[in-house]
Amino acid sequence: MEKKIYFIEPVFEAKYWGGQALKERYGYTPDLPNIAIAYHVIALPQHNLDNTVKETGEKLSEFYRNHKELFGCNREDFPIRMGSGNKVKQISVQLHPNDEYCLQHEGEKGKFECGIFVQGDRDHLAIRGHNAKTREEFRKLVETEQWDKLFRVVTIKKGQYTYGPQGTLHGSPYAPTEEEKDMVELGFETNSDITYRLYDWGRNMPDRPLHVEKVIDTVNIPDNQNMGVDIVEKDVNGCKVAYFIDKPGIFTAFRIRVDENGTFERKEFMFLFCIDGEAEINGTVIKKGETIFIPCDYGTLTIKGKAEFGGMTYRNL
Repeated sequence: MEKKIYFIEPVFEAKYWGGQALKERYGYTPDLPNIAIAYHVIALPQHNLDNTVKETGEKLSEFYRNHKELFGCNREDFPIRMGSGNKVKQISVQLHPNDEYCLQHEGEKGKFECGIFVQGDRDHLAIRGHNAKTREEFRKLVETEQWDKLFRVVTIKKGQYTYGPQGTLHGSPYAPTEEEKDMVELGFETNSDITYRLYDWGRNMPDRPLHVEKVIDTVNIPDNQNMGVDIVEKDVNGCKVAYFIDKPGIFTAFRIRVDENGTFERKEFMFLFCIDGEAEINGTVIKKGETIFIPCDYGTLTIKGKAEFGGMTYRNL
């Protein structure tokens, strides 16, 4: 298979809490009442979430399986996902279980995630972790519904990214304000879609079941360290590059900003999503809202234009 740049077509999902900001920002036009999540990179056919590779017509899961030489990845299953989210309602308090528990009970791996805000970035409050010191205390606070005592509410500051290992309790402590409804978060995650809800603010919606016992089984104890993390950029060959996560066997997530001209190179395969602007990469024009795949050992990327990209790859253990 030719080692060239491939375009990845997005997949969209509407949810109870989704808004219109992704349609407005990127000009996406799916026949959906809202876009809660635009998946730029995902390969979960069992959940009907699977991108299409524009040049070949293959689903991304098939493309990965059929052309492993383009990835240089030792994972049997596709390892990563990337998507943009926009919420206009309060989301549940939830977690993503660890791999061992998730494989045993759900038949797939758990989810590790981090994210940056690419629109409407501002200081805001978020539930990140909890205040229980033991699993027994956690259970007691849940059973007595002492949510204010249990949930750990922190301030995520403008310019920070969020970091969520498996088992991290997270959610929204309040419904978004009118000003916050335009916030768009770009998420970098392992390729899973398993979520356990602990509390849904009394909504009791049939399609949003709770998983209280599973949360108690899998929540991190203790979980009182998770905060927003300051983004650190470095100048690299005309690019401003910031790495968020870079862990073999999990994923590598980064951001690239170019003002005019720059070069960038990694030996691993890469997915690049154009957050803002427009640029030409080795002769291929990529516009705001588009995603490209770059095979492993492709060589140097020459970037011309003013643009910002979110990037992901995977390093073998």
